[in-house]
Amino acid sequence: MSAKLDLNHRQTAALLAFFVFVLLFVTAPKIGLTWDEPDYIAASESYMKWFSLLFTHPGEAVGEEAITAYWSVNSEHPPLDKIWSGLFWELTRTVTDDLTAHRVGNMLLTAVMAGLLFLWMSETYGRLAGYASAAALLTMPRFFFHSHLAALDVPAAVSVFMVTFAFWQLRDHKDWMWGLLLGLIWGLALAVKVNAAFVPAPLLLWWLIFRRDLKNAIRLFLMGFTAAPVFQYAWPWLYYHTSERLAEYILFITTEHWEIGQYYLGEFHLPSPWHFGFVMIWAVLPLSLTVLYFTGIIRSGTGQRDNGLGWLLFFSALTPVLAITFGGSMVYDNERLMMGAFPFLAALAGVGFDWIVACWKTFAGRWKQSSVSVSGIVILAALAFLPQAATMVRLYPHYLSYYGESVGGLKGADKMGLEVTYWCESFSLALPYLNERAQPGDRVWSDPWSHNVLIYYQMHGRLRDDLVILAPADVESILGAEAPRPRNIPMDQADWFIFQNRRSSLGYEGDDNMIIWILKGKEVVYEYRFDGVPIMRLYQQ
Repeated sequence: MSAKLDLNHRQTAALLAFFVFVLLFVTAPKIGLTWDEPDYIAASESYMKWFSLLFTHPGEAVGEEAITAYWSVNSEHPPLDKIWSGLFWELTRTVTDDLTAHRVGNMLLTAVMAGLLFLWMSETYGRLAGYASAAALLTMPRFFFHSHLAALDVPAAVSVFMVTFAFWQLRDHKDWMWGLLLGLIWGLALAVKVNAAFVPAPLLLWWLIFRRDLKNAIRLFLMGFTAAPVFQYAWPWLYYHTSERLAEYILFITTEHWEIGQYYLGEFHLPSPWHFGFVMIWAVLPLSLTVLYFTGIIRSGTGQRDNGLGWLLFFSALTPVLAITFGGSMVYDNERLMMGAFPFLAALAGVGFDWIVACWKTFAGRWKQSSVSVSGIVILAALAFLPQAATMVRLYPHYLSYYGESVGGLKGADKMGLEVTYWCESFSLALPYLNERAQPGDRVWSDPWSHNVLIYYQMHGRLRDDLVILAPADVESILGAEAPRPRNIPMDQADWFIFQNRRSSLGYEGDDNMIIWILKGKEVVYEYRFDGVPIMRLYQQ
C-alpha cells in the first residue's frame, strides 16, 4: 500500500505549500481582528524588543529585570508561536499592513502542514489521497478561517501534527537516539500551547495495539525525558522563579483559567454537556467531508493494509474532542479549542475519497471506457469539495458563522440553538459606518471584554481616534502605554453599540437579559445577515 516518494512528490508538496500560503495571504486582509489576537500581538512585539536587547546587550537581556519586563506580557501561555509570529512581523511589516504581518508566520505554518499532509498520505495511500487530504483541509471553512490568525489554536494543531508525523516517520528507525529528536519536537510543541500535552495518548494507544516493541517504548520514554527541558529553556519567563511561575502556569491551564461559557442547544452552559465536542465537530464540518472521514475510518479496517496509520489518525483526531468532553474544562469557544482534530480528519477524508474513487474505477471498468471512469471521478470530486467551496465564496470572510449541511447551514444551526458567531471578527464591518457618521467624542460599546479589538483598530488608523471605547470595570488595554485607555462608563450611556450575535455573552454577570434590555428600542443603523440570520448589528442611541 505504500507509494515510494520521489523528487516529484516533494516538488508537488512544496508547490502545494506555496499555493496554500498565497491563498491565505491574499484572503487575510478582509478577515477581521479576533478577540485573542491583540494579546498575542502585544506579546510578540514585546518579545521582539527583548531579542533586540539580547543582540545589543546580552548581559542585561538575560537579567531578571529585563526578563520580567519583556516576558510578563501574555505570560499565561508559552511563547514559541508568539516568537515565530513576531519574527515574521519584523520581516514583513514594511511590505504589508500590521495585522497581516503579525499573521504571516502562522499562515506559513498551515502551508507547511498542508504540504506535509500531502506527502504523508501520498506515501501510504497514493497521490490521490494526498491531494484529497489537502483539499479537505482547505475546504474546512472554520479551519481555513483560524489559519489566518495571529492566535495559538492552529499553531497548536500544527505542532501536534508535527509530533505525530515525526513519530510515524521514525517508528522503524532502530537507533534509540531518534527518541531524543522526537522529544525535542514535542518539547517545542509544548512551548506553543498546552494542547501538545495530550500527544502521547494517541501514540501510546497506537503502540499498544499495533506494535508493542521495546524500541518504540524506549522512544516514547525518551520523548518525555527530552521534552521537559526543551519546554523550559524555550520559555525565558521560566528562567527566574521557575517553580513559582511554572506552578502559576499549571494552575492557569487547569483550575484558575477565567471561565468562558457556551451557548449550546438553546441554553447557556458552564460547563457544557459531554456531547458538546462531538456535536460541534459534526456541525461545523461540511457533510461531504464528514462522510469521507467516516469512510476513511472504515477503510482502516484492522490496520493491516496501512500498518495502523488510519487508526493513529483516528486516535489523534479523537483526542482533542475527548479532552473537551472529559477534561473538566470551564473554557468553551465553539470549535476553536478542537482545532487539533481537523488536520487528522482531513487526512482520513483523503483516505476515504481515495477508496471511493478506487471502488468507482472497479465498477466503471465494466464499460471499458476511460471517459466513464474519469467523468465519475470528476463528479465525486465536485460532490466532495464544491458545496462548501461555494458557501465559502458567499460567506467570505465570516467563516466563524459557517455550519455544514448536516445541521441545515447557518439557518438550521440558529434554530438548533448553536452560536451564530463569536470572537468579534465581524466588528470590522461597523468601522466604515462609525468613521463616517459618529461625532467626535462619541462613546462606543462592544461585546464585553472585546475593547482591545477596537483599540487596536484605532491605533492602526482603521477607527477614528476621537471616539471613546467603553470597557468593563478594572480593565485596561494591554496594547502598550501609547494605546488609548478604555473608559469605564455604563453601557447604557454609550452612543453606539456594536453587537455580534454571540449569545454566550448574555450569560455573563448573572443577568441573561441585560444587554438585550439596553439595546431594546435603539435604532439598528447597520446589519449584516447571512441566509437571513443576523451576524452583526450596529445600534445608535
